Amino acid sequence: MAINDERTDANFIVGGYDFLSELDAQKASLDLSKIKVLEERVKASRPNDIKAVYEKAIENKIFKSPIGWQYLARLREKLYASGFSEEELIPIPIPVSLTRHSAFENLSVQQRIKPDSRDSKAEFKRLFPYILNIFLLIIVIAMFIIASTSDSDNILNYKRNVTNRYSSWEQDLTQREKVIREAEKKLGIESSEGYYDDANND
Repeated sequence: MAINDERTDANFIVGGYDFLSELDAQKASLDLSKIKVLEERVKASRPNDIKAVYEKAIENKIFKSPIGWQYLARLREKLYASGFSEEELIPIPIPVSLTRHSAFENLSVQQRIKPDSRDSKAEFKRLFPYILNIFLLIIVIAMFIIASTSDSDNILNYKRNVTNRYSSWEQDLTQREKVIREAEKKLGIESSEGYYDDANND
């Protein structure tokens, strides 16, 4: 058998059962010990005593391995032979699944078709930093555009604004000076430049 070939270092055989793990073998050994104690201490000759042991073992979940379940099955057969009907006896629970199946098979049709909302939330959390960065980048670009096109002085356009303002002042002064000179000519007043030249010569 392939399973036995893989486990060459240890065989977990207890009570005629070959278990896949050491833990399962230990559970089976413990069940064997419990069975021996029950057979020694309990008077199993009377059907009612057998029934009490059978029911307590099931209710308290004493047995954890096929060895214990097999013992319960033997007690059940004795109870049948003593006259108990199947309706009077608690069924033996098997707490493990004997069929391998995927978790997908446990889902309903709607769950299989409907996408998991947790996946969409995780996707949103993953994309949120990128969206936030793009949004902040757009805001920064808009701020630069507003600052560069604004008339008020700021770190981006102060040089241009000062140059424009200086040029405007210079042009205004030139025009005023021209008007003054024309007025001086009409009034026969000498140019101030000649006055300053004469003063310097003196």
